[in-house]
Amino acid sequence: MNDKQQLFETAVRDAVVVLTLMRKDVFAGPEFLAADESTDKAKAAGWAFHEIEDEARQRASQ
Repeated sequence: MNDKQQLFETAVRDAVVVLTLMRKDVFAGPEFLAADESTDKAKAAGWAFHEIEDEARQRASQ
């Protein structure tokens, strides 16, 4: 897996954690900061936010 793909996977993983917490009515915490950071890194590598969000939603619903 190349660096760009790894950044995407990390951002998606962090987003899935955030989505899971939001379903439990949790809207703050270190997981949210980690997700923001990994999303920013993935976006800097060329990924669009909607690509990360769409994949995270799909994985979270499984």
